[in-house]
Amino acid sequence: MSDELLRLAREEFELCANAESENRDAGLDDLRFARLGDQWPENVKKQRDDEGRPCLTINRLPAMARQVVNDSRQNKPSIKVKPVDDDADPETAEVLAGLIRNIEYISSADIAYDTAVENAVYSGVGYLRVSLDYVHDDTFDMDIKIDRVANQFSIYGDPFSTSADSADWNTAFVVDQLTKDQFKQKWKRCYRDWE
Repeated sequence: MSDELLRLAREEFELCANAESENRDAGLDDLRFARLGDQWPENVKKQRDDEGRPCLTINRLPAMARQVVNDSRQNKPSIKVKPVDDDADPETAEVLAGLIRNIEYISSADIAYDTAVENAVYSGVGYLRVSLDYVHDDTFDMDIKIDRVANQFSIYGDPFSTSADSADWNTAFVVDQLTKDQFKQKWKRCYRDWE
């Protein structure tokens, strides 16, 4: 891998990280507030602890969040295919819809959808990924998959995006913490070329 490509990637990542830093901080605060019940300012909490006074927290947010998430589960999002003009073929649309339903089924896409909604409710942003994966180790046939993104903070999107669904992203990073040995194991085919 060329040094120029790595330099460019680092610059692009820095742009993405800087553009999202304020939203990420707010999302983490929201997550701590709602999930962990960390609802007291640190200085007030310390003062009350020093005075021997309790810091009661009656966290009502999880019930409200579950209501939104459960509404989404009951009204499952799914991909729809509709013929839209005179030249469109309803039978082709039906075949495509069947293929997409199969992709959703084999991917357990409902889990990816639920996770994205839950992450969005608690921290303001949720993601899922569409990927390609080999059907078997000994073939070049590939399947389309809809993957769950468990950690919404692992995705860094294009800072110049204006589309609500991120369809106009030109740059994106998926960050994962790995030791060097884990990295070599995961990317062993590529790693030899990089040494």
